[in-house]
Amino acid sequence: MAENLSIVQQIKALDEQRSKLLETAKAEALAKANEAVEDLNAMGFKYALTDLTMKPKAKAATVKREPSGAPCGYCGFATIPPHDKRSHRTQKKKRPFTDAELKELGLVKA
Repeated sequence: MAENLSIVQQIKALDEQRSKLLETAKAEALAKANEAVEDLNAMGFKYALTDLTMKPKAKAATVKREPSGAPCGYCGFATIPPHDKRSHRTQKKKRPFTDAELKELGLVKA
C-alpha cells in the first residue's frame, strides 16, 4: 500500500504518526512530573508546574510623572522647567540646588 501512496502522502502520514508519538510521550512525562510535584507539596514544599509556552500577561504601562510646577520640597522654590524632590535623588544629602547645579540641569528659578 505504501507503494500506492505518493511521497507527499507518505510524509503526511509520518508527520501524523510523529505527532501522536510526541503527544503520548508528553502526556506520560507530564503525569510523572505532576506526581513528583504533588509529592513535594505533600512534604510541605510549595511547587507548581507551569507551561512556559503560554504568553505572559501584558504588563501595565508605566506612568511618566511630571512635576506639578509647585515649589520643590527641598529647594523651596519653583523652576522653569518645573522640578520636584525626584530631581534630588542623586544627592547623598538632600539640599537645595546651587546656581551652578541649576545651570547644569538647565533649570532657571521662577
